[in-house]
Amino acid sequence: MRRPVPLSALVLLLGAVCFTPAAPAADVIQVAPVARAQRQPVRPPVRGPVAPVAPALTDDEALKKANLSPTDGPQLLEYLRHRTLSDADHGRISEIIARFGTDDFDAREAATEEVERYGSAAIGPLKKAEQDRDPEVAYRARLALRKVETVPHSAVTAAAVRAVAKLKPAGAAAALIGFLPLADSEAVADAIRTALVALAVRDGRAEPALVAALDDKSPVRRTAAYVALTEGGPAAERVRIKDSYAKLREAVLKEVDTEARFAGLWALALVTREGEYVAALIDLIPKLPRGRIWQLEDLLLTLAGTHPKDGRFLKSPASLEKARVAWLGWWKEKGDRVDLVKLDYKPRVTGHTDVIEMDYSGFGQGRVVSLGPDLKEKWRIVGVNNPTDVKVAPNGNVWVAESQNNQVVERDTAGRVLTRRNALQQPLNIDFLPDGGMLVVCRNNVIQWDKDGKQVWAHARPYDIMAGCRLPTGETLYVTNLYQGPGNPGGPNAFRLDAKGADAKKNLTIGWIMQIQALGVVGEDKVLVCERDNKNPAAPEDRVAEYDLKTGKQTWKYECPRESAPTSCQRLFNGNTLISLMNHNKVIEVDPSGEIVWEYQAKDGLKVGRAFRR
Repeated sequence: MRRPVPLSALVLLLGAVCFTPAAPAADVIQVAPVARAQRQPVRPPVRGPVAPVAPALTDDEALKKANLSPTDGPQLLEYLRHRTLSDADHGRISEIIARFGTDDFDAREAATEEVERYGSAAIGPLKKAEQDRDPEVAYRARLALRKVETVPHSAVTAAAVRAVAKLKPAGAAAALIGFLPLADSEAVADAIRTALVALAVRDGRAEPALVAALDDKSPVRRTAAYVALTEGGPAAERVRIKDSYAKLREAVLKEVDTEARFAGLWALALVTREGEYVAALIDLIPKLPRGRIWQLEDLLLTLAGTHPKDGRFLKSPASLEKARVAWLGWWKEKGDRVDLVKLDYKPRVTGHTDVIEMDYSGFGQGRVVSLGPDLKEKWRIVGVNNPTDVKVAPNGNVWVAESQNNQVVERDTAGRVLTRRNALQQPLNIDFLPDGGMLVVCRNNVIQWDKDGKQVWAHARPYDIMAGCRLPTGETLYVTNLYQGPGNPGGPNAFRLDAKGADAKKNLTIGWIMQIQALGVVGEDKVLVCERDNKNPAAPEDRVAEYDLKTGKQTWKYECPRESAPTSCQRLFNGNTLISLMNHNKVIEVDPSGEIVWEYQAKDGLKVGRAFRR
C-alpha cells in the first residue's frame, strides 16, 4: 500500500479545496438579485468590487522574465534547443515520472528529486503529468514544477515561438519541429504548428528541415510536416510547394500511424482538392478515432447531402466497416461528378467534445475537460465552482458559468483566470452573440452583455428559470420549473424574449423541466429539452424531446433510462443527438432511431454534468 503524502501537503490540498473563497469580479457589471415572485424591470446595473485578476503577460513581458530578447533570433533558438530533450532523455524522464505512482513512498520521493535534476528540460513532461488521473502522480509533478519552473515557461515558450516565426532566423524550423513533442501544453504545440506553416518556404523552396521530418521517427513531427508543407498558400494555389509535393504525397500515402495519416490526407484533400485523398480518407473509417470520423462525416455529408444506405457511422466495428464500403461505393459511383475545386466547404465540426464533470459529494467542485478528435484529453481546467455551462471562444479561451460563485469566468486552456463577471443569481447558460456580446441565463433573470461586459438589458423572473438559450431568430428562449403532471392543470413553462429583452408573448407549454440543464437549438424554429413525463408518478420517465416552437408540438423524443437525469442535449450536424446523463455518469450520442453510437464516462468519482460537441 502507498504511504500517504506528508500531512502538511494534505492540509494544503484540503485548504485549497474547501476554503478558497470566491473572488470578486474585475471591472464587471453586477446585477442586483430579484425577489421571488416578482416580475419587474431590472434596475440600472451596479458596479461590483474589482477582482485582482492578474493581466495576461505580453510576449515581450514573458520573454523578459527569462532574460530573452524578442529581436534576438539566435538567442531564442538556443532557448528552445536547451529545452529540447533527446529521445533517450525523454524516455528516461517518462520512466522517472511513472515512478511517481509507485506504492513505495521512498521511491516516489527519490523519483521526484531525480526528475528535478533535468531542470527546465523536464517542464513539458511534468506539465503533462500534472494532469494525470493518478492524484499522486499529479501532486508530485506539481512539486517538481515548483522547483524547476522558476519562470513561466509556457508563456515564455509560446512568445519565443511567435517571435521566431516573425524573425525567421536560420535553423528556426529545425528547432521548432525538434521541440514540438515536448511542448508544455496544447496551446504551445498549436503555436509551433502555426509557426511551421509560416516557415515552410525558404528562398522559394521547401524548408529542408520539414522535408527531412517527413521521415522522422515521431508521428507528431511527421504530422506537423505534412500540414506545414500543404497549408498556408494562396487560396487558389492547390499545390503550395511544388518541389516537395511528390515526396509529401508519397509519405502521406504510405503513412502507417492512423492519426498522422488522417491529418496528412485531410490537409491534402482540402488544399489540393484531389479526389484520391477523399477515397483514401474513406478507406480509413474503421480505424479512425471517433472524433476524426465526425470530421470526415461532415465533409462527406457536405458532398453527398445525405447518408447512403448503410452509410451511418454506428458503434460496432462491423457497422463501421459497412459504412466504409457504402461510402466507397458512393464515391466510386458519384465522385467524378463532385467538383471539389468549386466546393465551398466550411467545416461544421472540429471533432472536439467539451465535458463538464462534477463532484456531487457536496463540495461543488468540478472540472472542464476537452477531448480532441483523437478522443485524448487536450486540456483540463480544474477547481471550477459548480460549473453549469462552458463555451470556447474564437480566440481559444474558455468561458465557464460558475453557478455557486455567481460568476461567468474566462480562462486560458491552462486554467489561468483572465476575466470574471458577476451574474446574479446562479448563472446557468451562456451564449456568444454575433457582435461579440454574451447572453447569460440565470435562475432569476436573463442578462445580455456587450463585448466589453456592460449590461445591455436584463429581464427579471421569480427564481424559477431552469435553462435558456439564444435562438437563430435573435429571440431568447427560457424554460421554467412549473410542474406539469397529475393534480396540476399545467400552463406555459417556455417563454421567449425579443431582441431587446422584452416579453415576445410567445409562451408554450412543454414537459416538466425538472433539472437545471442546457437546451439544444435545432434549426430556426425547434429546440431540444431534457424533461420528465410525470403522467405516472410511480414510474416517471426521463427523456429528451424536440419541440416545434411555432406549433408547440413534440416532433421527436428519446426515452432515457429511468432516473438517469439528462442535463444537456445537442442536435449534431449528422442528425444525431448528444445527451449527458448525470445520474448514470454518461455522455451518449444517439442516432435518429435512438441507437447509441458513442459514449463517454467521467472518472475519479466525478460525474458528467454537461457535454458539447464543437
